[in-house]
Amino acid sequence: MKALKFSQACARLVPTLLLLSAFALCGWAFYVANGLDGIPENAGIEIEALVLPGQSAADVASEFERLGIVKESRDFARQMAKLGIDRRIKPGVYRVRAGRAKDVALEFSSASPEVLNVRILPGALFDEVALSLGNEGAAVLLAALSSDDNFPESLRGILPGETSERLSLLAPETYEIPPGDGLAARLVRKASDTWWRAHSADMSPGLTSRDMKDLGILASVVQKEALVDSDRPVIAGVFKNRLNNGMPLQSCATVVYAWKLRGVKKTGVSYEDVKIDSPFNTYMHKGLPPENIGIPSGNSWEAVLKPASTDMLFFVAKGDGSHVFTRTYEEHLAAQRKIRNAVP
Repeated sequence: MKALKFSQACARLVPTLLLLSAFALCGWAFYVANGLDGIPENAGIEIEALVLPGQSAADVASEFERLGIVKESRDFARQMAKLGIDRRIKPGVYRVRAGRAKDVALEFSSASPEVLNVRILPGALFDEVALSLGNEGAAVLLAALSSDDNFPESLRGILPGETSERLSLLAPETYEIPPGDGLAARLVRKASDTWWRAHSADMSPGLTSRDMKDLGILASVVQKEALVDSDRPVIAGVFKNRLNNGMPLQSCATVVYAWKLRGVKKTGVSYEDVKIDSPFNTYMHKGLPPENIGIPSGNSWEAVLKPASTDMLFFVAKGDGSHVFTRTYEEHLAAQRKIRNAVP
């Protein structure tokens, strides 16, 4: 009789146990689905995370797990997908609090990344770009320029061998770059890719590393000579004619640069100034200067890649920054006199 009563009690208990199990299973499913299955030990602590350009949601989730911001990367990736932020992740440094995947995803969705605005100006020199990269700027920029991998793949075979000449292949612009290790490399990759997309279509087939070096140097001289963009292709054409005819460039910009290397700032060039003994003095030395004298603008690069077809050999600046172009030295002298007489 006792055995029968026990069996009947068990029979009544089974549905209750099954119901409790079902509730437990549903609760566990809800717990997992809402990212509540894992709470890191350092929950609530703000942690800095660097998101690099091009990283996927899975990459970011793995990094957040590695840093201890979330316990499981898969749960965090799932929560990001639910909020739609997996398709709009911006690079930069984020500061988020460790916690449940759902809570971290919500905070991450509204967080603004910290980025550095690195500005490359037309005509800028190596030291000026390096200064924007911090105390170790010169060393890290030199290393970044030395690595072929930081340049577009199609450009690597014709990169100038001299690291200093590769600076010409960075497009002047303001770039938003995530701070931290690799800052210089990311800048070079982004700026050289911008340069390649802007100018690759204008490049002649069969160019060599030496050609790219010479084009970069010439573009830097055109950059310093011209204030008016419409003059740049003509100035490039004049310089091309002078080089082909074995004439010295006689660029005042290179003389100004020669004096700058000696710590002397020149805003104009006199007859005495052009006597400076320097390989950058293109009045005394034929051919191009030994290296670029500043980062060329896009218009200066376009000018040397597509110089104007002209028979002009001389030019002189007018008061408004534009130039008068002439064919002969006599015409050049006459243009100089006319400009001088026009000045009050």
